[in-house]
Formats: sequence, structure tokens, C-alpha cells
Amino acid sequence: MKIAVRTIPAQGLEFKETIEPVTIGLSEAEIHAIQPLEVEACIQRVGQTVLAHTQVGSRYGLNCARCLKEVEINCRETYDFDYHIVTGQETIDLDEDIRQEVILHIPNRVLCKPDCKGLCPGCGGDLNVEACRCKK
Repeated sequence: MKIAVRTIPAQGLEFKETIEPVTIGLSEAEIHAIQPLEVEACIQRVGQTVLAHTQVGSRYGLNCARCLKEVEINCRETYDFDYHIVTGQETIDLDEDIRQEVILHIPNRVLCKPDCKGLCPGCGGDLNVEACRCKK
């Protein structure tokens, strides 16, 4: 999302967009977004600095850390960015900063339920739905 610096009015600029993750460089290998990203931003220019207060939300699919079933989570985070404007710079681009923050704020460990029993290390059975098939 490129913002033309000269189009930022004195009172600031607000916008709301729905974008596909690939638009900001998020690949399916990095993150499984079930729905497009909802981005809200308030852009202010203060002297030679542009301040961007953003909120990004989506629904993501992650694997349970114990049984590997897909778990869907809603995630909505607020990020603040500032950009120093150099002479001649006409635009700022929020894409890479938003991409990095989304990746950093996705939980690295989720459970399908708090008491998930996981997989048997011997037979690989899902202990939430079946008994262990290992020979004792």
C-alpha cells in the first residue's frame, strides 16, 4: 500500500482496505490466511515524518501443536510505524512493514482445545478420538 506523501492532508488520512495476503508478499508457506487481510490506517504527517497507526485483522489456519489438526483463529493487531521523509521522496510503502508484523504476531503454538491429548508417539493415533494401538 503506497501512500503519496503530498496527498496527506493536514488533518491526516484515514482508509480501510481489504487485501489479499499475496499483495503484501505473504506466501501460503509463511502463513495460511483463510480470509483477506482487513487493514485500517490513520496516516499523519508531522514535519519530515509520516506516522502510520494501523490495525490489521484476518482469520488464520494454524496446526494444533499436539494433534496437528487445523485450528482457525481470529487475529487483530495494532501496529505503529514512522517513516522519515527525505527530500524528493514521494511515497511511503506500508506493505513490507505490515507483512513482517503479521508474521511476528501469529502465535507459534496453538491448541485445538486446552486438554488436547495429541498423537501417540508409537502408533501415531490421535488420542483425542481413538485409543492407542501400540502393543504393550
